[in-house]
Amino acid sequence: MQTEIYSKTVTLNFTQCYANGRLKYSELNNLLQLTASEHAEILGFGYQAMASQSQSWVLSRIRMEIDRLPKFLEEITVKTWVQDFLGNRSIRNFEVYRKDKKIIGVCSFWAVFNTQLRRSENLAIKVDPAIVLPERSATQESFKRIEQDTDYDQTSSYLSKLSDLDIVNHVNNVKYTDWCFDLLPAETVLKKTFRSIDINYLKELKLAEAVDIHQRVHPESAHFAITRADKTIFLMQANF
Repeated sequence: MQTEIYSKTVTLNFTQCYANGRLKYSELNNLLQLTASEHAEILGFGYQAMASQSQSWVLSRIRMEIDRLPKFLEEITVKTWVQDFLGNRSIRNFEVYRKDKKIIGVCSFWAVFNTQLRRSENLAIKVDPAIVLPERSATQESFKRIEQDTDYDQTSSYLSKLSDLDIVNHVNNVKYTDWCFDLLPAETVLKKTFRSIDINYLKELKLAEAVDIHQRVHPESAHFAITRADKTIFLMQANF
């Protein structure tokens, strides 16, 4: 059985889509996360195995390159593989297909997180180097460090809620995208497609923590930052 590349095929349901019938960006992120989790289980470093070592994977950076968003009732296939692995971090790539056509490419950077000490550390589970595919990339550009905009034109306050948390007891990475895009006019999200999205996850956020969500829209892009007590915990740049 080949395990280097894992494929997951799904039919999009109405809860995953915006009012225009297209897949939500946050649900795209969620599909990627679920596919990565299933592949990690097969490879022996999934949630259960890592939880036994008080460890978890956390997403640090991601880049999505989008030709088009799939829509309600379309069947899509998500493929994923590990491009690089070194001790406490890993690069994982994704491709999303509609029939035989690639419509989305994604490059992501993950860190091993100790759930008790709340810090990064080396993976406690041995990884077979044969599953790493260093020559196979999914995007034209890799994930990047986002430079923070200092001149935002809109700020909104938010208090993290129970429904925002995941099994690691912090706000799931999917939630941040929704919080930011909810600041935009609906027609900006529904009538245009972001051709690329870069995200940096900098610090974790827990229950009932107050944050400020900052936004600035340029003609070709939208920039976001989420801060807690003047410390930046999340950055995103979405290009039209």
